[in-house]
Amino acid sequence: MDNSKVSSKEVGLEIGLVLGRFLFNTEHLHYGYWPKELPIEPSNLKEAQDLHSKLILDAIPDGVQTILDVGSGSGGLAEKMIAAGYQVHCVSPSEYLADRIEENLGEKVRVFRNTFERLVLDDTYDLVLFSESFQYVKILKALDQVITALGMDGHLLICDFFRQPGTGRRPLGGGHDWQTFQDKITEFPFQELLNQDITAETAPTMDVLTAFIDEVADPVRTLSARYLNSHYPRIMRMVYWYFAKRIAKINRIYFSGSLTSEMFNRMKTYRLLLYRMIPGDKE
Repeated sequence: MDNSKVSSKEVGLEIGLVLGRFLFNTEHLHYGYWPKELPIEPSNLKEAQDLHSKLILDAIPDGVQTILDVGSGSGGLAEKMIAAGYQVHCVSPSEYLADRIEENLGEKVRVFRNTFERLVLDDTYDLVLFSESFQYVKILKALDQVITALGMDGHLLICDFFRQPGTGRRPLGGGHDWQTFQDKITEFPFQELLNQDITAETAPTMDVLTAFIDEVADPVRTLSARYLNSHYPRIMRMVYWYFAKRIAKINRIYFSGSLTSEMFNRMKTYRLLLYRMIPGDKE
């Protein structure tokens, strides 16, 4: 019997996949890209996510054939890359999501069921991709592993958000400090080819999430609590006491009104980044 604890981050991604598939007909787990002409409505989330994927595909350099997709979600982006003619291997520490990738793509893809930092590779790749997964890795360890994973003259592509320097983690957490990342990547043999700020185009995803919380999640939470408190008051008092810190954290993150595009624009910088390994500098 496996008694290891399940990561709350993994569970959150898995729940996001289930909700996204049911409510929005999307297999993607990432932000959307919202050009000015696309109305910011839940019904347009899938289209915005497809535009986000297209942005990444368009950034892949000529000559790339093999891609290591780190943190592949349920394989939605990997499927698009395979359809575009790339050979793709996926990295996913989540058994549930790894199963989804294999169910969706079968023999078209190889899935490594591990964290990127612990991965033992028997191949090198033309490109290592992090699509909203770089925020979950340790910067130095991950970049060391990227060096190992890349062939000579290989590329690193990151599409993810970072924390604006001095903003901290509250009320909107997630992401590495942007200045820290820029300082640390200079320690590695990479040449920056692309640094595109897409914060304004991705931030509206927060407003879509807030609409779902306000119109669905919060009413369900309120109605459920009212029922449980009336039928099982003693048990619920124990639950509130035992999980007080966790409940407070959930309320602070999801029900405090801080998940807005305005807050995201203030605290985050979402970047599309492309680097090339400097020839001759790989040891």
